[in-house]
Amino acid sequence: MIFANTDKEITLIYNSDEHIGRQILAYAQTEIIPIRDIDLKHMKLTTTHWVELASKMKVNVRDLVNIEHPNFSQKYGQLNQLSDEDWLDLLINNQDILKAPIVMKGDKIIMMSNPQEMLYFVK
Repeated sequence: MIFANTDKEITLIYNSDEHIGRQILAYAQTEIIPIRDIDLKHMKLTTTHWVELASKMKVNVRDLVNIEHPNFSQKYGQLNQLSDEDWLDLLINNQDILKAPIVMKGDKIIMMSNPQEMLYFVK
């Protein structure tokens, strides 16, 4: 799977167990362009995918992780003990710790924590 980079499609990477992701998908479905939804509950992204996403967003992979998620501190403890590979491994195997859904359209790519942002993102 390679991420499309076109203005003619919205790509949404989310976890359908999280209500914000489902709401963003609902907002996206009101638009007239196709939506490619990647539900992390049913599909794992590879190391390459996560690195590509972080690079496009100009952030570190660890910035994609919700370190305030209850499961995070219970399972993984101290942040300063994690390498870049550890952060990637966490994202690959724990879809519930993604900080926020990721939305892409053409050159635009953001983490979206407010579903109403979709209204402005597609314009």
